[in-house]
Formats: sequence, C-alpha cells, structure tokens
Amino acid sequence: MKIFLIIFAVVACHRQLRADDQHQLVEYPVDRSIVDIKNEFSRNNPFYKQRAGAFYEIKYVAPSAEALFRIANVRPEQMPGTLDALRAFVYDWLDAYVRGNGAIGSNELATCVARLDKRFDLLFDSALQRKLYRIWRDDEANKLRFLIKYRKGHHSATVKPLRTQDSAAGSVSNGKSSLSNQ
Repeated sequence: MKIFLIIFAVVACHRQLRADDQHQLVEYPVDRSIVDIKNEFSRNNPFYKQRAGAFYEIKYVAPSAEALFRIANVRPEQMPGTLDALRAFVYDWLDAYVRGNGAIGSNELATCVARLDKRFDLLFDSALQRKLYRIWRDDEANKLRFLIKYRKGHHSATVKPLRTQDSAAGSVSNGKSSLSNQ
C-alpha cells in the first residue's frame, strides 16, 4: 500500500509539473503554410513575415494603437484586445503579401480589412466606439493606414523621373541625347 501511495504521489507531482510547464512556456508554432510557399518572393526574402512583422509592431502598431485609444475612447480593459487586433491585422496582411509573391490583390486586402473590422466590432461594445474606429481607420494618425489602403504597384513614396516624357520625346525627335547637353 505504501508503495502504491508513493508511486501515486510521484505521478501526481510529475503531472502537476508538466501542467505548470505548459502554462509557463509560450510556443510559437511555425506557420508551415508560409514557410512552404515556393514563390520567388519567398525564396528571395526568407522569413519575411516574421522580420517585417517584428518591425511593424515596433514602428507602426504602437503609434496606431495610441491614436485609436485617443480617437475611439478605448477603455483600459479594451487596450490588450486592441493591440492584439492590430497585431493580428499586420500578420494577416503580411501573410497575404507573401502568398501574393510580394503584392496583395484587392480581394485579399478586403479580406484582411474585413477581419480587422470584425475584431473591433466584437471588441467594442458601443456603436459609437465602432463608428470612431472606422474614422480612425482612415485618419492620418493611423500609422497602419498604408497597409489598409494598399494598392498593388502603388507606393507612398513617389519617385520623380530624371527627365519628363516631353523632354525625352524632344531629345529623340531631335536625334540628340539628353546626356550630350551636360
């Protein structure tokens, strides 16, 4: 009987230790669907989603959250959910970007934004907060707006051409090179 009790106690302690370890350890499973993508963008940018996600969390999520806290009157108990929703949006967006070979189609973008809207519709309990969230979503204070408003082939920084089309056309019609004028 004593041996049975000792074995029972050891097994019970072992199970408790395993249960405690499971609650303390946070595991981040590898997203095989991203790792296994075999497109050119993924090959040229290994672990892009993870690297860009970490950068976006630091650079854009925090300032966007602060603006949303202010604009939508987010209560303290809603703040963790707000941060989680913004982070989830960033990773949804990056997932679609990697899957799209470095671009996002309008359907994929609409899906990402719809998920973001749904997260906030569930988080915010008043119609006013949900309305203010949608105002924030399009506001300049939202540093994630460039992801929400993303258009394929469109970048926020515009590159100015070295010469205009008219001057290039004139150079060709004159038979002169625009470089010969220098």
